[in-house]
Amino acid sequence: GKPFPYTVAVRAGWKIHQVKDVPGVFLGPADAAAPNDPRLVYVRLSPTPMTDPQKTAENIRAADAAQPWAAPFVEPREVNGIPAVLLRMDSGEGDQARSTLVLKLPAEKGGVDLLGSAPRAEFAKLLPVFQKVLFSVRRAGEAQ
Repeated sequence: GKPFPYTVAVRAGWKIHQVKDVPGVFLGPADAAAPNDPRLVYVRLSPTPMTDPQKTAENIRAADAAQPWAAPFVEPREVNGIPAVLLRMDSGEGDQARSTLVLKLPAEKGGVDLLGSAPRAEFAKLLPVFQKVLFSVRRAGEAQ
């Protein structure tokens, strides 16, 4: 395969977790149980092209009403010179309620998504960890 187009900074003691039959990888503490541990950041390739962050954000907002999730925050932005879309998705109700912070990045074919997801009750506590990882993204080969 081709080298991954991005790097992220991870905390000391973190590692890559893989789960059979789940495309992508999880980044998180060595003792985290993938895929459901809320301390993990999920990294996956997306078949959806992310060539125009403004258009991608508009499409997400338009799809919001028809989906089983809500996107209360959708923002095109640059992260370390990379055009991206940052969004929060809320899904489920009651004890099944979850919030997910997503950073969508462009890739040669499609895109790359970085996701931090947690039960809604734990999301605010984990949000700074998710933000630190997502906002550390750089193009592969660039100095940190």
